[in-house]
Amino acid sequence: MSPATLCFWFEYASPYSMITALRLLYALSPERVPLAQAAAGLLRGSPSCDIPDLSETSVVFRPFSLGPVFKAVGQVALPNMAVPIKAKYLFHDVARALDALGQPGFPLQRSTTWPPSSTIAGRMTWMLTQGTDYVNSPSAETPVSGQVLDLAQTKVIAEFVWRVYETEFIGDVDIGNSEVLVKLWDQYVYQPSKAEGRDLPDGRAAVELAEGEAVKGGFRDSTQEAVDSGFFGAPSFTTEDGDMYWGNDRLFDALAHDKVQDASEQKASGFCVKAKAANL
Repeated sequence: MSPATLCFWFEYASPYSMITALRLLYALSPERVPLAQAAAGLLRGSPSCDIPDLSETSVVFRPFSLGPVFKAVGQVALPNMAVPIKAKYLFHDVARALDALGQPGFPLQRSTTWPPSSTIAGRMTWMLTQGTDYVNSPSAETPVSGQVLDLAQTKVIAEFVWRVYETEFIGDVDIGNSEVLVKLWDQYVYQPSKAEGRDLPDGRAAVELAEGEAVKGGFRDSTQEAVDSGFFGAPSFTTEDGDMYWGNDRLFDALAHDKVQDASEQKASGFCVKAKAANL
């Protein structure tokens, strides 16, 4: 039986998406888990920090832009920042989650570069999730929907996504700066892929491709797919049958979705279809 597919929808301006990205990186590369956390089992059972078992699941990374999503649902940009005490709690909450995952350094106050201009980073990541052939020759005819890639490519994507988040939030570096993205791509995409015998453009060429109409259109269409699916935030997860889960703490629920549905008599219909969401 082939593994189930789970789509991880994320935005680089979303701190909670960053936590999910790190958990998935650890799940895909268990050797990366800090020894203290692994030995003590400190994360076991935590809905927001536990590291999932992906042996029966293929994860598809789906970057998108939150701006059009917020606009579609009539929500102000950065809704968590609208209430000062809630904004303070957000940074505290994310900091302790990253501490538990062995990644200290998240600022307890709003970063000087946040929210970033995440468009170029999002496009580069979307391009990477389309697979090696697409990156080498972007085409407007490539399907927008996420495809399952092999483990080697998925690991490269997971590493790049985490490094962008790490640079943005922990390094307090502006990821809207294309030179920053060039360096990240070269170190975490170009060099590792080259070592594996896969030819990909270097960072400067990748930035240029991300500015091309094919990649712009693909990322825009992917974001529109999120809008049409009734998304309202990030991270979000979609299952094979079209159900949607929202929030880093719902990762395990999303992963268990198929098994729960198989055992359930209720068979809840998918939430992420906009027409169904409108009927709630």
